[in-house]
Amino acid sequence: MLSETVPAPGWEVVALTALFAFAVSLTSFTTPPSGRPSLLRNANVLATLFHEGGHAAVTLLTGGDVSRVAITGAGDGFTAWKHKSGLGIVLASAAGYAMPPLAGLGAAVLLHQGRVAAVLVLTLVALVFILFFARDLLTFAVLIVVGAVVYCALRYAPGWLRTAIAYTEAWLLLTSEIDGVRILVVNRMNHGFRDRTDDAAALARRTALPSPLWIGGWFLLNGWALWHAFPLLWP
Repeated sequence: MLSETVPAPGWEVVALTALFAFAVSLTSFTTPPSGRPSLLRNANVLATLFHEGGHAAVTLLTGGDVSRVAITGAGDGFTAWKHKSGLGIVLASAAGYAMPPLAGLGAAVLLHQGRVAAVLVLTLVALVFILFFARDLLTFAVLIVVGAVVYCALRYAPGWLRTAIAYTEAWLLLTSEIDGVRILVVNRMNHGFRDRTDDAAALARRTALPSPLWIGGWFLLNGWALWHAFPLLWP
């Protein structure tokens, strides 16, 4: 199944899935971070899963321990982890905002090769990995719902719908963390730099590099991934 290939979709499918993903991002931009998210913005939960999964995966890969991954909202979550290595702490902290665009770029590479099923199978693997660290009902529910959509697409959906879902996933991963980075900027503009508890603030305390440098790096990474993914996804 991982090596199965299908023909590239028409430009209509690619355009519609891209427009949906950008609409989700636009909705996020027009929704205050503390406000009630719209139904469309809830699609951002996919990036939240990959964000927190990125923290967990890099923590384990660098020798740390993960005790919990929690999803608290469409764009909110946290990972409880600990690490003895300073470098491991930096890598694990930086991995959250980096993981969704890199995963989206990886999906674009596979889709360019026609490997739609591989994208969906690997997504299921990622969700199962996160499931091992879920400890609350909401996180379980989110994982089950997203996993059910991906599994049904893989098992039962006609080819055109399976392809559309895989392309939608790739576009969402590529674009959704742009809003996450924007929120980091907005929070600092509205409330200052003191008493911040987000990833950028944690990295600034650990490395002595200011948080705007980390925020700018994530923004550039998002742009780089999108720039390279676009010609791979567009037919």
